[in-house]
Amino acid sequence: MVLPQDDISDFDLLRRMADQADAFEQAREAWGELYVRHCGFLRRVCRADHGYYIDGEVQKDLVNEAFMKAFDRATTFDYDEAGDSCAQERKCRGWLTRILENIVRDRFRGQKDVPTVDVEDIEGIGEPPRENSGDESVPESDRLRLLKLGLDSLSDTEQMILRATMAWWRPGTQHQRMPNDAMLNLSRQVDKSPATIRQIRSRAIKKLESFVKESLSDE
Repeated sequence: MVLPQDDISDFDLLRRMADQADAFEQAREAWGELYVRHCGFLRRVCRADHGYYIDGEVQKDLVNEAFMKAFDRATTFDYDEAGDSCAQERKCRGWLTRILENIVRDRFRGQKDVPTVDVEDIEGIGEPPRENSGDESVPESDRLRLLKLGLDSLSDTEQMILRATMAWWRPGTQHQRMPNDAMLNLSRQVDKSPATIRQIRSRAIKKLESFVKESLSDE
């Protein structure tokens, strides 16, 4: 008999999944409910973050694989700090998103990397000009707000290229790179050569940096 799961919290579903060695059927039922609750969200994340270089059918396979791994790794989830339903949802979805990101990276593991930008990186965007900054740092929330506004001011192609290449961004690394196959797929999507993509990305980063710094100065 399948027990109703609608009124069970996300953390309790994960607890049941983690107890699969002793109660496998109950764990599978809990996994099914977790899938129903969060599959749409994870598909949207996959489409937004990776749809530029991974086609739709492959995206579905990646999401399904992420949920399978979530079932296998339920024992690794920290559900001891229980909060309200919204907090549990955020933590659960963050965990699922990290699983998905690792699967995407594993898909391209071992492939040749190609540069996404020659000399610039996105480190430091959101910092005010040094002469106007004084000793006060800019709140992270203000930087994120300005980054979003700056991103909206870019062209569709610039936004697409930035979003796609940022999936492979590594903080503190000046010369950013992404897998060759991912770059080629992105190239087909935007109908631009990899060299042109690097130029567009470099210009878009400069525009974004300029927008944020000028906005901070005005404020």
